[in-house]
Amino acid sequence: MKERISILFEAIGQFYRDKVRPRLEPLLAPFSPWHRRALAVAALLVIIGGLLPGPPPAPDVTLRHVDPPSILADQNESQGAWHTYHIAAGETLAQLFRDQGLATEDVYAMANVQGDDKPLGTLSAGQAVKIRMTANKTVTGLTLENTRGQVLFVRQEDGRFLRVQ
Repeated sequence: MKERISILFEAIGQFYRDKVRPRLEPLLAPFSPWHRRALAVAALLVIIGGLLPGPPPAPDVTLRHVDPPSILADQNESQGAWHTYHIAAGETLAQLFRDQGLATEDVYAMANVQGDDKPLGTLSAGQAVKIRMTANKTVTGLTLENTRGQVLFVRQEDGRFLRVQ
């Protein structure tokens, strides 16, 4: 292993002596030895800085919640108020429910009756999802738009969900 490393360093030194140094000497001739060292350190710092990882990507901070939705605000208030949420990039409906403190079991109950077009699994970034919920965060309805039109789920008296549209 030591032999390989020494061969590598020897090859790098030879490359520097044959290719790099003849091109750098005319450029560095006007500078004093101290300035040359400072330039070498600065060049190394720039190279190291370029190799370091950048900051993590910023989280998606798109508008998530708008209250109240104007179209549905005057419907039956005994079942709760409608709230509009916008799906973030890469987000699922279960993640939205979890983030809002809603029961994720409701999403799975709706998924069981969603039908063959699976509108709950084909959400896109920025898509609006309207959720009707009571004050204690019990979901009583959900509506969204997909390519075939509006999809509506409502909670029945026995607690199960029914796809109405």
